[in-house]
Order: sequence, then structure tokens, then C-alpha cells
Amino acid sequence: MKKIIRIIMIILTLIYPLFMNLMAGMGLIYNKNSYGGKIVTAGIFLIISGIMVTIGDFLCISSKKITNIISLTCNISGLVICLVMLYIICTHADNAGWADNYTMAPVSGMYRARILPVIIPSVLSAVLAIANINNINKNRTS
Repeated sequence: MKKIIRIIMIILTLIYPLFMNLMAGMGLIYNKNSYGGKIVTAGIFLIISGIMVTIGDFLCISSKKITNIISLTCNISGLVICLVMLYIICTHADNAGWADNYTMAPVSGMYRARILPVIIPSVLSAVLAIANINNINKNRTS
């Protein structure tokens, strides 16, 4: 069961925290002339959070206690940064009236749809890391 969860987590990690966060952050940085400093900073932190969540997700594969503790730390802090940056970007997009040129749908919905799924591999990683830490502790006491 752990192997299936790990495979699902790795696939989702490659798609959401790594690809979606990096591309969204790079897009905000690329268009820095029209967005302003606050949004560029949010883009930079979005990239950092994607990297942190990815590192946390891959570290939980190890069976060592210290790597699982580092995994939890990277994962939780990266997820918090990601969600805060998503809030800042979506609030700015709604206040500025950003909309898709073709459908006129708010851009904040697009950001939510692309970045919120980062939660899924983060939760899977946290569950695996906690399970690994508990198994290590049980093995040491028995």
C-alpha cells in the first residue's frame, strides 16, 4: 500500500508543486513590468514553496528518521508559503479585475485550480513521513 501511495505522490509532486508552482511563479516574474513588486515577490516565493514541497515529498521516501523530520518541515513550511502566496495573488487578481481574454472568467480561479492541488501530495507526504517516523520508533523500542 505504501508503494502505491508513494507512486501517486511522486506523480502528483511532479505535476503540481514542481511544474505548476514553478510555471506560475515564472509567469509572474516574466511579466514583472506590468504586475509590480508585490506580485513579483509572490512569484518568487511561489517558486521557493514549490521547491520546498518537492524536496519534502521526495525526502519522505527515505526510511531514516532525520530525513522524514526534514521532509515534514520542508513540506509544511512550503505548503504554508504556497497557500499564503496563492491568497495574495488571487486577492490582487480579483481587485485588479484580471480576467481571461477569451472566456472573461476571473484569473484567480485559474490560479486556484492550478495551485490548490499542491495540498494532495503534501498530505500524502506528511502521512508517509509520520508513518515512517512511527515505524522507526516502534522498531527501536522492540
